[in-house]
Amino acid sequence: MSVLFSKKIEDIVEKIDFSKIKGKVGIKVHFGEKGNKTYLRPEIAKAVYDKISSLGHEVDLIECNVLYRGSRTNREDHVKTAKEHGFGFATINILDGDFGDSAIELPVVNGTLERAKIGEGIKDYDSILVLSHFKGHVASGFGGAFKNLGMGLGSRSGKLHMHSDVSPSIEKELCTSCKVCVENCDFDAINIIEEKAEINSELCSGCAMCIAVCKFGAVKIPWGGSTNKQLQEKIVDYSKVIIDYLDENLFYINVLENITEDCDCVGKKMTPIVDDIGILSSSDPVALEKASLDLAGEKFAKINSVESEYMLEYAEKLGLGSGKYELVK
Repeated sequence: MSVLFSKKIEDIVEKIDFSKIKGKVGIKVHFGEKGNKTYLRPEIAKAVYDKISSLGHEVDLIECNVLYRGSRTNREDHVKTAKEHGFGFATINILDGDFGDSAIELPVVNGTLERAKIGEGIKDYDSILVLSHFKGHVASGFGGAFKNLGMGLGSRSGKLHMHSDVSPSIEKELCTSCKVCVENCDFDAINIIEEKAEINSELCSGCAMCIAVCKFGAVKIPWGGSTNKQLQEKIVDYSKVIIDYLDENLFYINVLENITEDCDCVGKKMTPIVDDIGILSSSDPVALEKASLDLAGEKFAKINSVESEYMLEYAEKLGLGSGKYELVK
């Protein structure tokens, strides 16, 4: 499978075969957490947006809310952050609603999971271009097309589903007994006991609304509820669900610039760990990710103890592509 390579996004968008693109298009972008400086350059997103728009398609920038409390926890703050980071040139659609509670459940075929929880707004789109900033990630090894698509378009409950099979818990010392989490739990899973909130794991649905509404950070996210390999498998499962749902009508671009050790969800300035490489594109996400890892080199591969290649092996096993590729400059 061919993987296009160039230093310029303009060269890439001119070479991509957009003849198969259908209807309304969503460009999946990670806007970067407030305080982060190395997220995807908005100029690259705009070049892609302008090209697809010029072909007569309606185009939006799309995302879902994050699991943790930050500048992208709810739609209002998320859109505000996106605009502050330079992405206000297009309509920004947060697919899982105001507080991450708008989702559809889709079946996973031949994966580890049975079902995936995807931002409901995906129903508005006929095609998606996955525009990913390639970088490291402490739990999945790296963040590229699969993480941008699978984790990115998982609703808040979907993100919790991927990160853990364990319910959230309450850090008692941070809880003020304000009852906001109780009032926003649709499953009656939270009660105030001895002046502190407590989550009943048997009643908890995993919707993660309590995480979104607690202003004191008292709801603890069970980050370690999945092993690194389980997380990688779940990310690929979620990606496959979206690929199947859109009948494979997806396009992929990885941007290998400002490559940092950690994800763009980290809200602080980070220093790139390798020199800028360029921009890659392929219709095969496995080939694209493999080429990205190869070009990032040995120094990038050693940033953490996670076996990054495992995610690609699992994706290839599910029939999502091939790790064999030809780099076309």
